[in-house]
Amino acid sequence: MPSTTPKIVSFEDTLSAFFAAITTVVASSIVSLPLQQALISLYNQNPLPDICQFALDDESASVAINQLKKNLRTCPPEQVKLLNSPLTYLLDELICNIQQHAQTDKGYAYLHHDAAQHCIDIAIADLGITIYGSYVAAQKHLDKLGDSDAEALNLAQNGYSVKNLPDTENRGYGISSNMRMVVKGLGGEFAVLSGNALLLYSQDTKKILSLPSEIDFKGTMIIVRIPDQVPNNFNLYTYTS
Repeated sequence: MPSTTPKIVSFEDTLSAFFAAITTVVASSIVSLPLQQALISLYNQNPLPDICQFALDDESASVAINQLKKNLRTCPPEQVKLLNSPLTYLLDELICNIQQHAQTDKGYAYLHHDAAQHCIDIAIADLGITIYGSYVAAQKHLDKLGDSDAEALNLAQNGYSVKNLPDTENRGYGISSNMRMVVKGLGGEFAVLSGNALLLYSQDTKKILSLPSEIDFKGTMIIVRIPDQVPNNFNLYTYTS
C-alpha cells in the first residue's frame, strides 16, 4: 500500500466548481449532460473519458462492470487480480441499488485509474427519485424521515432499509456495507450526493451536509476513491455477511 493514502477528492477545492456545474447546466434532451458536466468539474478532466451508460437489466449491468474494469489496464497485473473481487462486488452492489430503488431506466458510471496518485476513482450515478424519494415510494421509516434529503442519507448510512424483506434490513440503500468496505477495508473514501444533501466518509471524517437549496442533484451519485493496492489484511467476506 502506498506510504501516503491519497484523498478521495479534495472536497474543499472542488465542491464549489462541482456544484456550480450541477446548478448552471441546463437539462436538455441529452439526459446525461448535467452529469457529464458535473464529473468534468469534479475530476478536473475536460474532455472527460467516456461515461459508461447502461440499462438496468442484469446483462447490461454485467457488461458495464466488465467495461469499467478494463480501465484498470494501467494497474500492475498482480494488483488487478487482487482488486477484481472487491471492485466487482462494489460495482455490482451500487448498480443493483439503482435497479431496485431509483425508478429510472438507466445508470451512469465512471472509473479511472490515476497511476501517478496510486488511486482509483469511481462514480456511479442515476437521475432517479433520490434516496429520500425511495423511502417515500416504499412507505418505509416515514416516522424517522422528516422532510430532508440529509435525514434520508442519515437513515441509509445507518442501515434503515427500503426493502420489505426482514433479512435485508441491515443493508439499507446498499450504502452502509459499501461505505464500511471502502473506508475500513480498502482505506479509501466515500461520498454520496442525493438531492441537496452530501454524505462524506473517510478515515477521519464522517458527516452529512445539508446543501443550499439551489444545489439540488436530481438523482443520486456515489463517489469513491480507493488506493490501487489492496491492504494485506483485507477480507471481502467481512463486508458481505
